[in-house]
Amino acid sequence: MRHLLLAAALTVVALPSAAAESASSFSSLLKRVSSYLGAPAVRNARRHAAVAAVRGGIPTDQGEDLDLLLLDRAGALRSALRRPAASAADENALRPVYEALAASQFVQALSIVGAPEGRGEAAAALEAWAKEPRKPAPAPAVLALLTGPAARIDDKELVKAGWGAYVRLLAAGPSPARPAAPGWTAGADAAKLDETLKGLSDSWLQKKLPPEAEAKAHLLAGQVYAALAQAELKGRAPASSAPAVLAKDDAVPAAPEPAVAFDPKAVYQQAARSVVLIIASASSGSGELGTGSVVDAGRRRILTNAHVVISDATRKPWSRVNVYFKPAKLTGSAQRDLVDPVAAKVLFWDSGLDLALLEVERLPAGTPAIALGHPDNVSVGDRVAAIGHPEQGGLWTLTTGVISTVLADLGGVKGKDAFQTDASINRGNSGGPLLDASGRLVGVNTLMSRKAADGLAITSVNFAVKADIAKRWLSAQGEALAYGAASAPVLTAGVPKPVPAPPAAEVKLVAPAPSVSGTLSRAPAPAPRTVTVAKPAVPRVMITESKPFKTESLIEAEISKMEDLGDEMRDEIRSKLKR
Repeated sequence: MRHLLLAAALTVVALPSAAAESASSFSSLLKRVSSYLGAPAVRNARRHAAVAAVRGGIPTDQGEDLDLLLLDRAGALRSALRRPAASAADENALRPVYEALAASQFVQALSIVGAPEGRGEAAAALEAWAKEPRKPAPAPAVLALLTGPAARIDDKELVKAGWGAYVRLLAAGPSPARPAAPGWTAGADAAKLDETLKGLSDSWLQKKLPPEAEAKAHLLAGQVYAALAQAELKGRAPASSAPAVLAKDDAVPAAPEPAVAFDPKAVYQQAARSVVLIIASASSGSGELGTGSVVDAGRRRILTNAHVVISDATRKPWSRVNVYFKPAKLTGSAQRDLVDPVAAKVLFWDSGLDLALLEVERLPAGTPAIALGHPDNVSVGDRVAAIGHPEQGGLWTLTTGVISTVLADLGGVKGKDAFQTDASINRGNSGGPLLDASGRLVGVNTLMSRKAADGLAITSVNFAVKADIAKRWLSAQGEALAYGAASAPVLTAGVPKPVPAPPAAEVKLVAPAPSVSGTLSRAPAPAPRTVTVAKPAVPRVMITESKPFKTESLIEAEISKMEDLGDEMRDEIRSKLKR
């Protein structure tokens, strides 16, 4: 009976074959969403100053977001389905959750004043939804509302009819205690629908849309949720597990190295120009943003995370991967700092290890490679720095912390050894370097822990794949790299080197630069470490030269460039045909 909802939601093309009809409906839905996202009313809409102030899900009188309850439940069940021998009971429990989310979106489409277009389509989908037998069953008042006149249907009336009680029944099932297995991803269709939903929700959450466009976004979202309710929801096994080819190639311990005083500013000045911003995108409106490190300047190689450049939906590289290099002087404006993108090609990747190697068409003159640091010379308590592009933060942000511990087989992936660090790492830092006092890459930032299974927030628990794992993986691909020697980074000429001082309370200095708001936190450098004197605790340092940016904005700009290029190519073809 679930097919009744999908048929009503996707009334686009009628084909004689049921299988052909399903495939055509799926394809037509994706095309409709792509057309919507590319429409001028959506592309050119102004962004909200405050995202929290715009429509989310259907709220109760107590301010409870009913859609959020359903999404939390769906997320837990989807995670449990991304593993071997996934439970059919979990899949069966998930489908009605998606169907309820579909109905919610149709109601929200009808709730928007001044948007007559599409009301008939939304009302027809709701009527079909209400006529389908369900367990648990919604209240009779809910069914009566959804099968009644469309003019009476809106989110407030739905809540009055008892929608909240139905949502709580769906969301109250036992929480699966089984997390996703390492490397497992969503099925191909489900992953495409996930990406499509993100593009739609971003449009109404982040932009001030005209009523017609906002209503259409919710209508399309309802159709996507209806399609998800019919999709294969069990996960896919990784294409390849962490390979056994990562045999130990560092059997000889590294020679002892002289102690190097940790100077965050010197580390940043030495390494930042070899750290890149990576934007991977597709014309469908989805994409990823991350960080990478130049590890071989002669062959123009950049090391990053696989999840930055590999699409979950296709398990292949994104159709467009662009790399941006740090300008000589950051202005704090993404529009001015992100110029002259360089196209990149994904040479190799391993989703289990979450590593990928890129080749760019060219490097800015004089760009050096970041040397690798030998793992034997990295110990718990050593100070480290991370450079990247954290979401809601600035471009080429520096954060510092310490090595907290060492973990073997991170996430259950054989051979994926990692460092845990309290250096601040967020979305956008993925694939960036974790650097030691000499400015060498000792880890590739890959993962952060933010929430426990019971919902409790987790802070300062971040992970980086160790440099020796990356080195062995690269060697297996025929990309040999050597470890670099320890040496103190040299500050740029004309910049005074800070004088070591005892640790003190953090001092916050407000940068007076125009158009940039925020606080620049700096801490005194510690005294050089010796074998007989315990190293003093030093506060973490965050140095940001840019104002916050939004990941979606940068990806959207990349997609816009793709569309502009396509327009230029079409115009050129037309002009040649006229000759």
